[in-house]
Amino acid sequence: MYLMDRREFLEAIAGISALVPGLSLLPGSYQQAFAQGVHARAKAAANLRTLSRQQDATVTCIAEILLPQTDTVGATAVGVNRFIDLLLTESVRETYRDRFLEGLAAINARSQFLYGAPFISVRKEEQESLMRALDVHLPEPHPTPAEAAALAKEPITAEGGFALLKQVVVLAYFTSEPVAKELIKAPIIPGRYDGCVPA
Repeated sequence: MYLMDRREFLEAIAGISALVPGLSLLPGSYQQAFAQGVHARAKAAANLRTLSRQQDATVTCIAEILLPQTDTVGATAVGVNRFIDLLLTESVRETYRDRFLEGLAAINARSQFLYGAPFISVRKEEQESLMRALDVHLPEPHPTPAEAAALAKEPITAEGGFALLKQVVVLAYFTSEPVAKELIKAPIIPGRYDGCVPA
């Protein structure tokens, strides 16, 4: 199970705000309203618009392992994958969208190399093992502008793809209506990432 601390949640919002033109200039309440608007439109959308079926399945699988259904609502139940699809379609810069999709491909390529099949087709134990390995070797979270520009020119790695996906999964989950209502009552759960535990 994934345990979220306040710093990581705020970093996720800040990171996405920087990728959506003009959003970083708005107060936090408007950023929250923006995310809730994406949720509402995603819920009403009939079909996927950017993610392929396989990409959507990969996003859904990873998100649910990170934030499973337990005594609290899970990532799938709040529509994290639909939020991500609409965000990629309507809101982020094309360069980010392309890099995000390339990151998913890199995760699947790593799974293919290690286990002989795409991520969604391997056993859950293998999925969790790969996610733990990618999480341990995440890129530096706060590169300088020069470092960020240099990284953007390099092919994205599975670690980089997982970092992008994890960031947007966190944003989608904690800004969803069911979870946001709970956050009004209690602080974001303190803790750390101890690996994936089956739901």
